Amino acid sequence: MFSVCVRAPFALILCGLTLLSGCGGSAEHIERAAVKGTVTYDGKPLANGSILFVPDVDDAGKPLRGKAAQAIITDGTYSLTAEEGPTVGNNKVQISATRKTGKFQESDGQKIEIEQQYLPAKYNSSTTLSHDVKAGENTADFTLEAK
Repeated sequence: MFSVCVRAPFALILCGLTLLSGCGGSAEHIERAAVKGTVTYDGKPLANGSILFVPDVDDAGKPLRGKAAQAIITDGTYSLTAEEGPTVGNNKVQISATRKTGKFQESDGQKIEIEQQYLPAKYNSSTTLSHDVKAGENTADFTLEAK
């Protein structure tokens, strides 16, 4: 009789764990793709900066699922592998670049030179840029102007 009493709660716990493991379902696969390209500013390669691809909406207007993907721009070029790349579909693109201002602030007892975003907001905080990322390899070049 004792063994039946011990086995019944164990069986209930085992069934509960089995059910719980099925409740979450499998993780949704979000397809990502490789992307590389160039960024110019006023006709010259952007020396240093960053580019961020943010999933936007699909053709039906539904938000795309996925994480933002960021790359460093060096000498006007950037590259992301498929593993780290943007979500397949339409992505908003934000490009940022800062330069030193010659002004300093104190942080933790150290003087740090203040940097300032110099690209117009239409390329970053209020971006008008986008790119439709396709499965596989992508090239996305951006030509930015000061005005």
